[in-house]
Amino acid sequence: MHIGRFPATLLTAALFAGVCAVMPARADGVVTPTYIGMTPEDVGVLDRPRPEYDSKGIPLGGFRLFPTLDLAASYDDNVFRLDTPQSDYYFTISPTLRLQSQWGRHSLELYCGSNTYEYSKFSGENLTDWKVGADGRLDISRAAMFSANVYYGEFHELWSAPNNLLYQASANRYYQTHADVETGYQPNRLGIGFGGSYDHYAWLNTPQIGGGTLYNTDRNMDEYQVYAKLFYDFSPGYSGFVRLTYDERQFQLMFDRSGWDRSSQGYRVDAGLDLQITHLLAGEVFAGYLDQRFAQNVPLPLPEVSGLDYGAQLDWYATPLLTLHLTGSRQLEDVVIDGASMADNRTIALSADYELRRNIIVEGLVSYTDSRFVGTIRDDTYPGVGIGVKYLINRYLSAGINYFYSERSTNIPGLQYNDNTISIDLTLHV
Repeated sequence: MHIGRFPATLLTAALFAGVCAVMPARADGVVTPTYIGMTPEDVGVLDRPRPEYDSKGIPLGGFRLFPTLDLAASYDDNVFRLDTPQSDYYFTISPTLRLQSQWGRHSLELYCGSNTYEYSKFSGENLTDWKVGADGRLDISRAAMFSANVYYGEFHELWSAPNNLLYQASANRYYQTHADVETGYQPNRLGIGFGGSYDHYAWLNTPQIGGGTLYNTDRNMDEYQVYAKLFYDFSPGYSGFVRLTYDERQFQLMFDRSGWDRSSQGYRVDAGLDLQITHLLAGEVFAGYLDQRFAQNVPLPLPEVSGLDYGAQLDWYATPLLTLHLTGSRQLEDVVIDGASMADNRTIALSADYELRRNIIVEGLVSYTDSRFVGTIRDDTYPGVGIGVKYLINRYLSAGINYFYSERSTNIPGLQYNDNTISIDLTLHV
């Protein structure tokens, strides 16, 4: 579990440097979907069991404890993501613990982890992110299940995020409380699912260069989301679905620093496919309509956001040694930019995992995000490209090297940047 920038697999780095370049640095877990009828041929390069290199953990009754320590040394040639770059070296120390059940039915996992950053020159960037949580699944019957995940932690916002100001002396920090639940029932080809999530964000105030304080209380918010999904397996390897999602975002203060009421309500109506085409292609694609509207109790409410909703996550098992991943989505991000209701982020990413040898894995990625600030003329784009090599030494030790290039192009003078980051990491696990 990584909750920071490095060390990470290249795909994780891209999610932070590409997708999350336009979003607060949220440390949500990544769930790898399991598709009906999958066989060992359908397992990607990074997910394939390697008994001689995989950590065994420490047996504790019906559980197994997996301790991990990641150590990384990195060089960033544009730490603050500015058009006048400033470089620095930094070190990352990332211990994690995962306690996983070993039961035949049901599952439970407790986890915790932290990332500590230590910079050579810019000591104001020294900080520690941390996270504790639990997730589990209840197998009610062969046709019914219930799962839940909760976590709490302290995180920081990346310097590439649009809400950062030039006169900040350090990164914005916040506490996040998260909970989500999901249940499904499928006695035959027809099934139904329900789910929901809750997130609370409590932002800390940020010191300014030369003294003073940037007050972020106007960013404190609660976000609720619920959905209902109806799906039907109309042939082996194909499941069609329709999904209705409602979300509500309530800010603690009625007006933000520029006098806007940013609380909003929205919905998405989507239809799509969960698919597995032979043993080559698996994933999910969907398209539909979204609409997000803002409070009307101000003379000039923020403009609504509406239009095409879409998403895709496809895995192509091209050969036993090569796996390709294609992801795409449209996400709405809350901002505190004067006049902008939201950042409308449209992202696409293509990554590849190649097993050069049994214990040497090469990863590559290309990503692109177009971020339009609804209600203003501002339009940012974030292309990114990277490559990494992971070397599995034995079941206790692995090493890697990663390089990632990212940039921001924008029609607002002074906000563009280019950045190169290289990292060498060592992972110890039991």
